Amino acid sequence: MRLITSRQNETFKFLKALTEPHTRKKHRAFLLEGATFVAEALGETEPSVLLVALTPQFAETERGRRIITAAQQYRVPVVLLEAALFDEIVPSETPQGVVAVLREPSPERLAKLTFPSTAQVVVLESVQDPSNVGAIVRVADAAGAAAVFYTKGTADPYAPKAVRASAGSLLHLPALPVSSVTEIAAWLKERSFQIVATVTEGGVDLFEAPFAPKVAVLVGNEARGLSNEAKKVADLLVTIPMRGKAPSLNVAVATAVVLYELVRRSRNATLSGFASTS
Repeated sequence: MRLITSRQNETFKFLKALTEPHTRKKHRAFLLEGATFVAEALGETEPSVLLVALTPQFAETERGRRIITAAQQYRVPVVLLEAALFDEIVPSETPQGVVAVLREPSPERLAKLTFPSTAQVVVLESVQDPSNVGAIVRVADAAGAAAVFYTKGTADPYAPKAVRASAGSLLHLPALPVSSVTEIAAWLKERSFQIVATVTEGGVDLFEAPFAPKVAVLVGNEARGLSNEAKKVADLLVTIPMRGKAPSLNVAVATAVVLYELVRRSRNATLSGFASTS
């Protein structure tokens, strides 16, 4: 393994480029930080890891040695990066000393998606805070959603802040760009999805709303909410009831509430089915 100590090194320039939006999109790759997540990425059936970089100090640890062995097993290039250079590409306060470059899912993956008879997806429209986007990806993964779609104007799910907030969930479900809410809504309706728009007021009470087996949850901008276009394509508008004085919830928290209400409905339907056959 070679040790990189110069900012002029081509591998370092490549890693640095992935911290910037325009060059990250050009390479269609992103940075994943942390020993647990890098090890998980290397352990996938079809690893999408293009490169692993470690500090010399982390490479000497037991976890570092295991990651190096796994990378070599899959013939993934491994480099050592001087600590000062590593800090430039991983600006977190307590970096662990390992980062991987992963290939982003291809937009063509949309055409290959299939869904079970009961499924949920999330559609993000102009959600601008990358930490919120990452948190939504994380909660969508936790709730068992099949995919996250995002329109132009939404923060890039593969930006460093979003990747950190997703806590490894980008390894588990696809986050795919779409040109507009209208386009993805039509595509989802062709696959029997009910389009459910979240609104702060005027919608059906979330806990009383009638949901179909397949639901696409539309989530809007932190300040403005969903556009009129998104509301028009929706089959149902839902509102989370506020019992206290807070006028609304953070967008990631609101998404979590909606998704877990869908989880609860699905679980109760399954339990009712078991009870009726026993």
